[in-house]
Amino acid sequence: MDSLQKLFNPKSVAVIGASDKPNKLGALTLRALHSFEGDLYPINPRLSQLDDLKCYSSVINIESNVDLAIIAVGAPTVPTALSECAEAGVGSAIIFSAGFKELGTLGEQLQKHIKKIADSAQIAVIGPNCLGAGNLNVKLNATFFPQDFIPLRGGKVSFVSQSGGVAGLMIYAASDSDLGVAKFASIGNRVNVDFHDMLKFLNQDSDTEVICLFVEGTEHGRMMYEEISKVATKKPVIVYKVGKTPVSRSAALSHTGSLAGQPELYSAAVKQAGGIEVKNVTEMIDTAKVISLHGSRPKGNRVAIVTHTLGPALIATQVLEEQGIQLPPPSENTIKTVQELLAMPIEIPVSNPVDLLAQGWSQPHIFGNAFRLVMNEDRYDAAMIVFSPNYLDDIGGGMPIDIIVETKKQTQKPVIAILNAPECRPPPGKDLLESAGIPVFSVPERAAQALANALLRSS
Repeated sequence: MDSLQKLFNPKSVAVIGASDKPNKLGALTLRALHSFEGDLYPINPRLSQLDDLKCYSSVINIESNVDLAIIAVGAPTVPTALSECAEAGVGSAIIFSAGFKELGTLGEQLQKHIKKIADSAQIAVIGPNCLGAGNLNVKLNATFFPQDFIPLRGGKVSFVSQSGGVAGLMIYAASDSDLGVAKFASIGNRVNVDFHDMLKFLNQDSDTEVICLFVEGTEHGRMMYEEISKVATKKPVIVYKVGKTPVSRSAALSHTGSLAGQPELYSAAVKQAGGIEVKNVTEMIDTAKVISLHGSRPKGNRVAIVTHTLGPALIATQVLEEQGIQLPPPSENTIKTVQELLAMPIEIPVSNPVDLLAQGWSQPHIFGNAFRLVMNEDRYDAAMIVFSPNYLDDIGGGMPIDIIVETKKQTQKPVIAILNAPECRPPPGKDLLESAGIPVFSVPERAAQALANALLRSS
């Protein structure tokens, strides 16, 4: 754990295999670290200087302590590089190089060799065969993938993925959803840091409130299960497991040397341990967004839906019910008050979803007051808003953002907003809602599935 602390919060980083050739991993790594505010040491015996930095022939020659060594050299030279790290007292390491356990017997022997070196020196190693790791809260991007073009912000959610490519997908999806990220790690072949180690570390990490795992397989299933059980009582653990079909199981073994295991056992173990299993990266990010924005654990799984457009609300209703979420009708008093707000010439039946018809769209006070009524009902543990935003000031009344935000401030119940709008053009009020802890979605299925995941965690 001390070594992982140094890896994610280093004051100094050495790049072994740093290069002046822009297409090399070592050069890309230095570019990715350009925002790092600690000491940076390039290691390359044929260079004396690189990017205005003094270049060293070996990590042994660095006069100061090195918290993290990033190893970007060919697999055959990794043992030498790691042995020098051990001699220099380096605190932790990331190994990008492929050519280990994923290649079979010879690669597995080489991986056992570097594990022996790392364990003897008490060096936590992320990798080999990985993308690396990062900590947004200290501007650490210890990968070979510069993130300048991705608008990613710091936050409360941490990612652990075996696959570097999926780690990238998770980061992209987080950026698209404006999900705040704390830490991420692509653990690759897991030489001596596996899922149970990362769970233990993130459980005691004050920056992390939600943990997302992408799992191909592990030889330490029991230990992973035990750590999920410990963590999930305090921090939600969201798991996306692949390798559930014959071809994907075989591919997982050749990808990161992972034993995929029986899918039914994984699913049962995740559920029993208190984790949340999801079916894809999008569902993972959506669920993390709902949980991280709301914070506290919901009391139950009863949901009210307030809308002026019934079709999308019915889609959300169906998904919620399919997941076991309850949608009880409002109280008689609320039904009567909503009917009075609508002031129709004939009596309109009011149920759940609470459909406010065109008046709910054209007259903001009707929608806002109906929402406040529903939120004050003891029979609901959460609420969902389904609304078609108005982009034109002279058409319709718009969404009563102020009433919705003020009502949300007065309750611990989670609120989800489905705003029927293209994702490429965020609707008015989205930022205000999310700043108030109300996650916004444009697709009812995604919103309902994410809310169901969050609510069923509490049951």
